[in-house]
Amino acid sequence: MAETKICGIRTPADLDCAHASGARWIGMVFFHKSPRHLSLDEASTIRHHAEVNAIKTERVALVVNTDDPGLEAIINAASPQMIQCHGTETPERIAAIRTRFGLPVMKAIRVESAETLTLAQEYDDAADRMLFDSAPLDAVLPGGTGHAFDWGIMQQWNGRKPWMLAGGLNAGNVADAITISGAASVDVSSGVESAPGIKDHAAIRHFVTAAL
Repeated sequence: MAETKICGIRTPADLDCAHASGARWIGMVFFHKSPRHLSLDEASTIRHHAEVNAIKTERVALVVNTDDPGLEAIINAASPQMIQCHGTETPERIAAIRTRFGLPVMKAIRVESAETLTLAQEYDDAADRMLFDSAPLDAVLPGGTGHAFDWGIMQQWNGRKPWMLAGGLNAGNVADAITISGAASVDVSSGVESAPGIKDHAAIRHFVTAAL
């Protein structure tokens, strides 16, 4: 059983579906090269919809090496409950974001091998939560590739902070991924889409059900 995050939502209807399905988090992507990228106006619309309808599903802003002015604009538009750093941000940068904006920060780690976990330890003090994703095949996109890594590697992780599993998950494999990795929370993006950036609401419902 694991909590779920539906990443890359683009419309209020996507939010409604994630909320109704029982997802704890939704991810809002702010990275221009991603098919899931949101403009500030689009993010503001989703935020307003959530607030007007008292939707408690937590909003996570996914950013990639974004500077402080960019983060401030995103926070003003989306009012997220957490920032997800999916680039090459250092532990010092993660700590600075937490201090500057007063929000929890989740650091995404691209897993290539068990050695990656050793390197990731330096983030365990700086971040509030960790996310372990597959290493991107396409250097342009930091995540959302639909490719999985060896979930068994995560049995070697001994960090103190909560962590989330991502990369190639879908309704058909998420139960196995949870069992093999020991994950208490999971993140999905392309695994619940009918096309890049287009969420399939039936797939979202099936994913959340399969993870429970």
